[in-house]
Amino acid sequence: MYRYLLFFLLLCGLPPCAALAQRATPATPMYRLGGLAANIADGPAPLRADLARVAIDELATAYADEAARARRDKRSRTHQADLRRWAAAVEALATDYAALAASILPDTPVEVSIGPEGSLYLIVAGRPVVASDPRMREQAAFEQRVIVRFCELNRCDDLLDEPVAAPAFAPDAGTDKVLWSFSQQAGPVCSSTDGLEFQFMNMDNLGSKREACARTTAELNALAAAIAREVAGGIRVDWNRLVIQHLPDGDEQVILNGDGDYLRLALPTLVARQNLFTLVLPWLAAKVNGQHYTLVVLNAGRLLAPAGQPLE
Repeated sequence: MYRYLLFFLLLCGLPPCAALAQRATPATPMYRLGGLAANIADGPAPLRADLARVAIDELATAYADEAARARRDKRSRTHQADLRRWAAAVEALATDYAALAASILPDTPVEVSIGPEGSLYLIVAGRPVVASDPRMREQAAFEQRVIVRFCELNRCDDLLDEPVAAPAFAPDAGTDKVLWSFSQQAGPVCSSTDGLEFQFMNMDNLGSKREACARTTAELNALAAAIAREVAGGIRVDWNRLVIQHLPDGDEQVILNGDGDYLRLALPTLVARQNLFTLVLPWLAAKVNGQHYTLVVLNAGRLLAPAGQPLE
């Protein structure tokens, strides 16, 4: 393992790597990480391992930077103890990501997929990771760094989709993203741009909370889009009857009304968190109807936790 990591570090220290990094500027063509991930999702295991190692290593750097910002902020704010704990929790997450990245070898089991909101989803040896920058406005630069580093290790001629202009690489106006932050009043908060806010009681299991929040919001947005299409087609939705049922073949069935109308969608996170789903129904109804609705979920660790795995 150490020989492989040493080779990887030496390779990235060679002049061609520096040249590629210098060429990755907003003035040059940029590529979508989702396109790269889709093209290698069913490809050779070493490709998926390379993508996971690079993306998670970049996550470690991004969270280390976030921890450093928090430590700087505490010098000019009150409640310094809270910010210090937040900085320590984020730094611990950065260290955890760095260790996970360093443990990935060419034969490490890695699953690659793209979430409904466009984020890269990885499952590394059974552990889920959402490859998104802690600061929403930095996501485009984060993805570009991952692509550049991955293509330093592999031939990308057939793996990248058509380049896009730099402004289009930024989050689309219609795409709702998740931002993870700390508030002195609310503590750790996972919020989306379309009105969902999950407040946690403490910084414990920060990585697991981040993954659960990202997957939950992604499934909710996918469900809202699917229901909106049904409504546009003339289907009536009875919000008092709306329920998600797990099917034996692995997908979920969403009962829309008492008339037998339903849709099938992969919603494994929501179906395992029925109490949370009931709570967010007002937000879901507003989203389907094109209205903005702010919903604050208190003690989110209890509601987002799968059975027997507390996230508080």
